[in-house]
Amino acid sequence: MSIYGEWLAATIESDGTSSGQVDLGKVYDFLDIQIPTMTACTIKLTVAEKLGGTYRDLGDGVTTDSGTFDRADAFKLGGYQYIKVVASKTQAAQRLIRVRGGRY
Repeated sequence: MSIYGEWLAATIESDGTSSGQVDLGKVYDFLDIQIPTMTACTIKLTVAEKLGGTYRDLGDGVTTDSGTFDRADAFKLGGYQYIKVVASKTQAAQRLIRVRGGRY
C-alpha cells in the first residue's frame, strides 16, 4: 500500500489569494506541493479539523520568486486532512497548485 495520497488540485483563482478547501481523503503527516510560476509571494497552508471548519495557519510558509519560478516542496502537516493553500499576494492569473498527502 502506498504511503502517498492522490495528487489533487488546490487552485487559486485569478485575483485571489486562497485555494478552496482540499480534502486529502485521510489524515497525513506531510504534504507534497508543486508550486507553479506565481506572483512573488509567500505560500502557506491553513488547516481545519473538518470540511467547512475554521481554518488556521500551519507553520511557516515558502517564499516564491516571480518569473519562471517553479518548485516542489513539502510541509509538515501533523495529522490534518483538510487544507487550503494561501498566497500572501493577490495572483494575477489562475494558479494550479498540486498537492498530495504522505505518511512516514
